[in-house]
This record gives sequence, structure tokens and C-alpha cells, in this order.
Amino acid sequence: SYLAPPHTELIQSMSSQETPHPPCRILMRSKDAVELYRVDEPGTDSPPQNEKCITIAKGTSTLHSFSYSGSKLIVHQPSFGVKLFDLSKVISSSGDEQAVASSCITLKDTKGVQFMGFSARGSYILTWERPLKAAADGQAGSNPLPNLKIWSSVTGKFLHGFYMKGCRKSQWPPIKWSHDEKLAFHLVSNEIHVYGGHSFLEEEAGLVRYVDKIRCKDVTSFSVPENFTPSVIQNVGEDTYLLSTFVEESKGKPARISLLRYPDRCGEGENPKSGPLLVSKSFYQAEECSVMWSPKGDAALILTTTTVDTSGNSYYGSTNLYLILSQSKTGLDGDALSVPLPGSGSVSDVAWIPNASKPSAFCVISGKMPAMASLHNGTTAEPIFLFGNGHRNTISWSDHGRFLTLGGFGNLAGGMDFYDRNKLKKIPQYDPRTGADLGANGNTASCTVGYGWSPSSRYFLVSTTTPRMNVDNGVKLYKYNGLEIRDKAIVSWDNAKFAPDRLLAAEFVPARPGAYPDRPQSPPPKRIDGEAANEKDVSGSDVVVATPPVVAAYVPPVGRYVPPGARNGGNGMSLAERMRKEREGNMMGATKVIPKNMVASGDGKKLPVGMTPANDGKSKSAMRKERQKLAKLKAEQAEREEKERKEREEKERMEAAANDPVKKAKKLNKILKQIVELKARDPSTLNDDQ
Repeated sequence: SYLAPPHTELIQSMSSQETPHPPCRILMRSKDAVELYRVDEPGTDSPPQNEKCITIAKGTSTLHSFSYSGSKLIVHQPSFGVKLFDLSKVISSSGDEQAVASSCITLKDTKGVQFMGFSARGSYILTWERPLKAAADGQAGSNPLPNLKIWSSVTGKFLHGFYMKGCRKSQWPPIKWSHDEKLAFHLVSNEIHVYGGHSFLEEEAGLVRYVDKIRCKDVTSFSVPENFTPSVIQNVGEDTYLLSTFVEESKGKPARISLLRYPDRCGEGENPKSGPLLVSKSFYQAEECSVMWSPKGDAALILTTTTVDTSGNSYYGSTNLYLILSQSKTGLDGDALSVPLPGSGSVSDVAWIPNASKPSAFCVISGKMPAMASLHNGTTAEPIFLFGNGHRNTISWSDHGRFLTLGGFGNLAGGMDFYDRNKLKKIPQYDPRTGADLGANGNTASCTVGYGWSPSSRYFLVSTTTPRMNVDNGVKLYKYNGLEIRDKAIVSWDNAKFAPDRLLAAEFVPARPGAYPDRPQSPPPKRIDGEAANEKDVSGSDVVVATPPVVAAYVPPVGRYVPPGARNGGNGMSLAERMRKEREGNMMGATKVIPKNMVASGDGKKLPVGMTPANDGKSKSAMRKERQKLAKLKAEQAEREEKERKEREEKERMEAAANDPVKKAKKLNKILKQIVELKARDPSTLNDDQ
């Protein structure tokens, strides 16, 4: 059911009047129904308001998931089970109840499903539910019933099942298909079993058996890139696939992340028929590991986290960020790099640019609030641009990788900044009524729970949902520059129906790659001044410019004590104001990072590598002595850093050993044994200490 991308040349040749791409749609899942809302662009023909909403299913639901191309949807309803919908038929039927019902397939005995999802290309559905009792007769030795099940996304038929006692969110999904679905990898104890990607269709013939296995002792989780990248690795065959494995820290041993290439580089120690690992990285203080693959699939970002920071610098634990490459610049082996972060502190969020056709790069928000957002090179991990400090903890890229949103959601106020990646500047806003330049101030979306870009990269959605927030549930829509849209021709839903706590989830329906063109910013509207701006009809305006209300200064009654900071209309410098100004005064703005391969000359200009700056009248002997002195200082600094690194690693090892519960238990048992022996001895033979 994989849908190939359309011809981009044909799309670009068609005029915007013909609308070569379909309108975007938003799925809203509430306690009452699952609905699809249509989002039309300004100036296009749109159906009546009552036809912009399609009800897919009625009643409450717990989960939903889209296929990669957005053509199929699965929804779990506790009273019915998992329902499979063909969205192409649902949309073409314009919401006809009979057509929607005919496009729905209910998977058998799936009321207790807790995890579900599609395979890489959407050909299969994977579900997990709590294990049931083996058999009604209760005979000893009977095999447990499968609770990890594979289904066909075309017919909804059960294909094959495995038994899995427990499943954590970090382990889901335990079965991962390769990007082309030629292979499927199943995580079991100390091994990863390799199946043919379509071998589960042969269940009736009893031919479902793994064809190979990858031995990896104590493996906790693994990851496979989902994107199709035929030229991602050079000098190897086409039927090779990358995997990453993670082994948790235990019994004083450090955690380990490894990059494998199946079938030729899976680790010769545990897999004798295979070669050595591409790259392996060990580290302490890593309870959990998140793997984020690059859009090309040849590199991955590794974010390790701990719930407790032993240094005491952070209440929220500690984090470390690494970049692993499948092929380094010096050879065919991989490489592991520690990402240099401009902000000292934990990592709030990290995300790759999702467009594989653009230069590889990723964005990181790190440090204490106000945190620093930075853009890094995807092959060297070095920062190339700093967005500056701000109260931001969320990164969201548009599907084309052109626009970027930096948001402060969760426990922050909800501020949002919108950037153009190509220009590395904030996107300006213009008044739709007068064309006046409003600056690039972004916007604020308080109480935000969900967020995401439309597949067209023209709209940004934020939602407030339950159970995270039980008040003010609803969905807001913004333009790519941050202006809120309230035009009913575009925003066809009523947030009042979701108040106060009726909305469960909201997100854009994904689209196949190439379905929408990569469009730059729209040109600013023609500016209108004077009375013409007041006479202009603004009923068709697609955005609303928020103007802050003017609040009069508080005047206290006569005779009441007024603090110094509130006197003279509140313009005094109170303690809070002074602290705020001091904090904001230390905040850095957006700036470009100077590469390390640039040398500073005497007059401050940057020179390329190999070009010697002017000697400023110094003799050759003086310059030679200066170079020797600098080399000596550099060697001493390197030796000092190496010594500090060894001391830090030894300290971490000692702390990890001290916190080992097994060793603590042995030590306690030894002390208790000594106490028992002392009690059994004659008291006259004991010394004062005993």
C-alpha cells in the first residue's frame, strides 16, 4: 500500500488556481467522536461549513495511529476494539455514513489493546495487549496465548502472534520493519531475530520462522531508520540495514549504545560470522536512551537521561547528547561524537531537519532557563548558528524543513518564535488589513499540550487536551509566521464543543512525500495608509492581529501604604523588576557561529586555514619563541584535561559502584554477620571498641 510521490515537475508547472494538492485535514479525537476537519487555503473554493467535518467514529477512544502516507488510520475504542479506516475512501465519500461504515474493518478481539502502530510502509499493523490465561482446560505445559499480534492493513486479517509478558513505552515497538519492509527485526532476550518482511503472510502454511539472529547480550531496546535512502551508505551492498542497540547500566558496568550494519557488521565477538561493530559508545549515568535517526538514515542522535543528577546541578536529572555516524570522514568505520552544547545544563529538546534533500543539520535547546537554542552541523556536531536565549523547551520543524518553531510549552508560558531556516531570521508579520509591518514577535499559546505543522508547511496547530489539561480544551491554528487564524472559512470547528475537558487529541493527517510543494514566505501585502485602511472590508481576513488592552495604572486609596516599587504609577524598580532586567540583560541574541577552521589576524579579520597572519614587525626568533610557548601551553592544557577526564571517569565509576544495590546488600550482610559473631563470643574477651 506504499504510495509513490507524484511528479514534482507537473505540480510546479500547474498554477496555484488549479490547486494541485488536496486541502490539509485535522483529526480531532474527543470523548464523543473521532472527526476529520478540512483546512482550506485562502482564495480557494471550499465546500459549505456543514460539509467540512467528517465523523469517522462515534463514542470515546483511547488510541489512534496513522500510516506513513496518511492513507490509513487505526482507532482503538474500548467497546469495539481496533478499527481500521481507509481515509482515501472516507474523504472521497464526503462523510456519507454508509460509505464510512463500508470502509471500516474491526480487528477481531482487540478491545484490550494498549499499544498499536503501522509498519514502515503501512502494510502491517502491530498491536500489544496484556497477556491472557493460556487455555480454558488449564492443562500444565500449555503454551501461552499470543498477545503481540501482526495484522494485515489491507484485509484486517490476523497473520501471526508472539507472546510478550510486558511492554514498556521505551521498548515499543518490539518488532520493527526495515524502510523497504524486506526484513522485520524482533527483540527477544539477548537477541534480535530477523524475519523476512512478508513472511508473516505465510502463517497458514506454518512457515513463519526467523531466518537469522543477531546476538546482543542484555539488549534493552533497538532502533531502525524508517526512511527510504538507497544511497545512504557507500561501498556496500543494497541489502544492508542499519540498527542501533542499547544496553542499560547494571552492576557497575556502563551503559552502551552500538551501531550495527546487518548482515556484515553485527559484532564479531557475539556474532562470529559477522564483522566488528560500526561504532560503540559506553557511558555512565544513562537510565534511558532515545534514538533519533537523520532523514537520510546514515546518522543518529543519542539522548541519554537519568532521573537523578548526582552533581546536584539539576532537579530534573542529567542528560547527555551524542552523534553517531555510520561512516566517518577518515574511513569506512563509524564514529561517535559528543555534541558540544553552547548552553551549560540539560537538553530540553533536539530534532533533525526532516528534509533529506537539504544539508544535514539538527537543532538543540540546552541549558537552564532562559535556555539557548542552537543549530548544529549534522556531520561534525559543531554549532553553526545560535538562536539566542529564551524561555523555550520545544522544537518543531515543518515537513519541508524550511520553517522552525521554538516554543515554550508544558510548564512554561507558551511563547512561540517562528524562523525561516534558509534566512536564519524570524519570520516577519504583517497586518492583513493595512499591510503594516508588525515585527517578528511570534505569538503565545498558553496551556499547550499538542502541537505540529501541517504537511503543506503553511499552518501550525496547537491543542489543549485532557487529561493533561482539564480546562479550556480546544485547537488553535496559526500561520507559518505566528499570526493566529480565526477566519471561519479556514477554522471550521467550534472549540466550545470541546470545553472544558472533552478533547483527547488533535493532529494534522500526514501526507505522502512530495504531495505539497516547498513554498517560501508569501510576499508582504500592499500597505494601505490613512482613511483607506479604515474603509477596507476586513471580513475576509484570514488572521487576527492581537492588540494588547490598555490597562490604567492602579491608584490606591488615600492613606493606604504603597510599596516603593508600586509608587509613581508602578514605574519604580522593584526587586522583581531588577532581577528580570538583570536576567534579560545577560541573554544572548541570535548570532552566527564562527567556524574553528578560521584564524584571526592581527586586525580582527578572519583568515582561511594555512594563511599566516601578519607578524606585526616581530623578528623570526621572537615569533619562533612565541610559537614554542604557545605549543607548550597547549600541551600542558591537553595533559591537564586528560588528567581531569580520567579523574572524572574514575569518580563516576566509584559513584556507580557505591550505588550498586548488590554490593550494598553484600556489605550489609557482612556487617550483620560480624555482629552475630561478636554476640556469640564471651563478653570478657571483647575490647572496648567491640
